[in-house]
Amino acid sequence: MSSNTDIINAGFATSIQNATTTSVAERNFILKNILSEIKKLVSAQQFDMWFSGVKLSFITENSITFVAPNDFIKEWLYTNYLDTFSNAAYKVLNSLREVVFSTDSEIQDHSTYLPIENNTFNASQDGNYTGSLNKHYCFETFVVGQCNRLAHAAAVAVAESPGQAYNPLFIHGASGLGKTHLLHAINNILQIKHGMNTFYLSCERFISHYISTIRSNSWGVFRSLYSGIDALLIDDIQLFENSQGSRDEFFHIFNALYNAKKQIVITSDCPPDSIKSLEDRLISRFKWGLLCSINPPTIETRIAIFEKKALLLGIDLPYEFASYLAENVTGNTREIEGTIARLNKELRLTKSNITLSTIKRIVHELSNGRKLVSIEAILDAVSKRYNVSVSQVLSKQRLRSITLPRQVAMHLSRKHTGLSLSEIGGYIGGRDHSTVIHADGKISTLAKKDKNLLLILQKLESELLR
Repeated sequence: MSSNTDIINAGFATSIQNATTTSVAERNFILKNILSEIKKLVSAQQFDMWFSGVKLSFITENSITFVAPNDFIKEWLYTNYLDTFSNAAYKVLNSLREVVFSTDSEIQDHSTYLPIENNTFNASQDGNYTGSLNKHYCFETFVVGQCNRLAHAAAVAVAESPGQAYNPLFIHGASGLGKTHLLHAINNILQIKHGMNTFYLSCERFISHYISTIRSNSWGVFRSLYSGIDALLIDDIQLFENSQGSRDEFFHIFNALYNAKKQIVITSDCPPDSIKSLEDRLISRFKWGLLCSINPPTIETRIAIFEKKALLLGIDLPYEFASYLAENVTGNTREIEGTIARLNKELRLTKSNITLSTIKRIVHELSNGRKLVSIEAILDAVSKRYNVSVSQVLSKQRLRSITLPRQVAMHLSRKHTGLSLSEIGGYIGGRDHSTVIHADGKISTLAKKDKNLLLILQKLESELLR
């Protein structure tokens, strides 16, 4: 199990690599205001002992790094005052950031990583700071396809008319399909266009904040923080299933914000009804607004994503190359971005023109030499083999003549696509991961007893892997 020191050092290394520079005056101004917030919560003796020697080192769009006088104080701050710093930083910067603690010696050890980019904070005349936004996660860079059209349209409507269009907006889908992208895009518009005080955080972070509040008994600070916002955007709310206390607290926060017509946007890897242990009162509230899903991208959408991501990196990617990538990289949007990033790195290092052989090699390396098959190809092959339409396989019909091909498609998809269980289930009729596990296990068991089914599976795999 990792120690606090391991966690702190890992976070510090990441913040160094992603840091952007700010002037000494700006850092001093931000630190002064953060310490001023902390001073309201602790005694004068505590402040002098633990906080007076703290300095501010790095600020990125995702984190803020403080420098403690020594390792002992660093450990003490991490263990006892992490949320205190986080809350104070949020009030000053108007944006939630991961708090990282370091020491002077660690700063020197990582000096080769010090950034040279332009600063990302500018002091306004009234002395207020607005947290830097993730410019990459905006509506302009989101590729819209049949798989995500409703979610995108709803997100745009919420960003344009917060608290009025759809409240709450609940977006669900497997990991890596663009839910977080839409959350950031909404957050950007709410801050830039409407000047709203927004709070974007993960469910895990909310639970951590709740636990820290129990430990410090600082309920006044906790509740005033959430009651004072204009919009709450919370990611991966399915993590609530193991934390009843935080669910109860969130229920009250939700009611207060909703009654005040404050916008709420929620994402999850599954619909509310599928989140285990989630109380009916929360499920019903999540349904007050709009529920919409994001499904795995079709091959046409994957082509468009490859072309868009390549364009953003300045890569001239011909259509035939994008088509090859879309046919062979069948995972989620995150995997597509990883492939394009790998291609960009290759082109920058070799300073050569893009070729199909280069693309094939990269795809081969990323798949560890294993050929990946698109889920569309599997559905097409299965439908032809069993003489049923793809739409029937994707439907809710439970006839054996359709159920068996559907289970075979799930079995082959799990084995050959590289998609997650949720992604496979989402693509094949919007089913959850447990359905895919059941189908995969059933087909594996039947194939051991039924030689005819085993032969069909072998023939299908032979066709798909040619």
